[in-house]
Amino acid sequence: MTTIGGTGELELLALIKKFLGAEAGGDDAAVLAEMGPFTIASTDMAVEGVHFDLGWMTAEDAGWRALALALGDLAAKGASPTWALTSVAVPRSWKVDDFVGLFAGMHALAAKVGMAIEGGDMSAIDGPAVLSLTVAGHASARPLPRSAAKPGWSVAVTGPLGGAALALRQRRALRLEPLLEQGKRLNGLGLCCGDISDGLVREMEKFAEMSGCGCDLRALDVPVAGGASLEDALTSGEEVELVCVGPEDVVRSAGLTTVGVLTRERAVNLEGAEIAGRGYDHFA
Repeated sequence: MTTIGGTGELELLALIKKFLGAEAGGDDAAVLAEMGPFTIASTDMAVEGVHFDLGWMTAEDAGWRALALALGDLAAKGASPTWALTSVAVPRSWKVDDFVGLFAGMHALAAKVGMAIEGGDMSAIDGPAVLSLTVAGHASARPLPRSAAKPGWSVAVTGPLGGAALALRQRRALRLEPLLEQGKRLNGLGLCCGDISDGLVREMEKFAEMSGCGCDLRALDVPVAGGASLEDALTSGEEVELVCVGPEDVVRSAGLTTVGVLTRERAVNLEGAEIAGRGYDHFA
């Protein structure tokens, strides 16, 4: 198998050029036309050994997964994705096929959701591979930020949680699909949504930090994915499901599963279960 070392940047670029959008043009900067009144942008990172493992998943799976999780932020804001920039740093010992596969996986999902990978950068690194993704999209209305949440609002989720933790234990790669259309519908109703990237409890702690509103979470009301545990559902990160907050009647009309209520006190309280951790924290 040919490795990255000695291949040369231009040859690597030639190998992945077919996965880049037409506007990329081989330049170091992309010229893009904005498509909506509000541009929503987010950046996400995938680190080998932390977010993906080529020992039990393919490079294509890793690329798809990285873009899917990055798009979760756009889904939460009700945005239609339009473009992405991707930068990757890989060890020279990486196989060229895996390097190409990473882009093939991202391209496959990008094509499915109607967005283009418009360019990026590449570098060699001594440590594990690092993939950085910047994604952007457009929304017709300004989405509500976490800081807009109010005491008394209901907390709800779009579907069963814990599947990501179960797949990780089973060393089974998931081809996650971000809830882009669902996100647009929920934002259109005036709900404030967040992606569950670090676990439901941790996500509600983020709401508390930004809005000053705490939360009473009813653990036994949280829907659990088949085969997962209740603790998985409460703490599993890298989920595609969304957590949404808003007035009770709006949440009810959206057809979501209500799991709690926002409170005036800043604390996030869990009723009906005890858990060992609160969710994933890179720096804990």
